[in-house]
Amino acid sequence: MNPDTRIQLGLLGSAFGEALLSRVPGGVGLLADTFIRYRNLIKQERVCDLLEELKKDIESMDLREFDQEYLGSEEFSDILESILWRVVNTASEEKVHRFKKILLNEMKHTYESDFKETFLDIALRINEDQILILDHFREIRNSEPESSSERGFIQSEDAGDEGTRAHLNRERGLLGFDESKYLFYVQDLVSKSLLCDKYVGVYGGAKPYTNLRITPFGEEFLKFIEGSPDQ
Repeated sequence: MNPDTRIQLGLLGSAFGEALLSRVPGGVGLLADTFIRYRNLIKQERVCDLLEELKKDIESMDLREFDQEYLGSEEFSDILESILWRVVNTASEEKVHRFKKILLNEMKHTYESDFKETFLDIALRINEDQILILDHFREIRNSEPESSSERGFIQSEDAGDEGTRAHLNRERGLLGFDESKYLFYVQDLVSKSLLCDKYVGVYGGAKPYTNLRITPFGEEFLKFIEGSPDQ
């Protein structure tokens, strides 16, 4: 959104608030119509900005990298529509950049998965810090011996409260987050099936968020947004 649009939208919001408190007949309806037009303008700008950035990237690349047959297919039209719909519904530049990368990857080599729409939804709803956490646990999983029976788990040596606290502090310290933010992020990732928490509970064993690992679904999500070369 350019600065002029932001200023005009701010003025519109102020006028809209005044209209709600006034008794001028038709005032709110008129401003509502104007607001809808501004929202459409903002969405149009987001799409145009994305396509302009995409055009610049394509111009710097070898056109032979792109799957020309796929670009003319209905499947590509569907994924393009899905990505553009999500772009117009976010003001986050990091997410727009993420969707642009996904689209570029799709143009060069489509990612084969039954979960593409689900992955696009997740890409809209998590931030770069959460992707950093996912990548962190993927690296840990890849560093574990293949023979490990619990391959990929981060296990606390002490299941007690002090051990749990030390473990959480160590993990969030590696990633640079404060405790509340780290816990919120990992809880959200667990709820989306991207991380798994092997929590035994009150009868003994691991404490919450001390036996975290990335799930196969989480690994596939990272491959999707990164453009995995093995797809």
